[in-house]
Amino acid sequence: MSDTEQDYGAWRAEQHRRAQAHAFGWAERANGEYGQAIRHEDDARARQNADSAWQRDRMAEERRRAQFHGVRSTEALKLAEMWARVAHAMADGYLPEPVFAVSGQLLDEREPEQPRSHAD
Repeated sequence: MSDTEQDYGAWRAEQHRRAQAHAFGWAERANGEYGQAIRHEDDARARQNADSAWQRDRMAEERRRAQFHGVRSTEALKLAEMWARVAHAMADGYLPEPVFAVSGQLLDEREPEQPRSHAD
């Protein structure tokens, strides 16, 4: 195995590990944001039947916070899913082998295809 192939394998393993870490990190963030949204919604429901204007204002603020954290949770979940797909693609080998450019021409490390004759 050439040094380039070893370097590419190490790079690919590191990128796979990073993609998994990103997926896990964003999933954790989505979970935390979801928990905060639930807490704010519960606080808003607790103040829902309040008689004072102060409590109604506070309820409206809690609902806005719940909505804010709900949106952040949804966006973090989307990022977690995206990184999980990247990690899955890297694990399954969907990424192509490296291609190198020399003087504006692309060079592939694999064996070049032989020209076919018209008889094939």
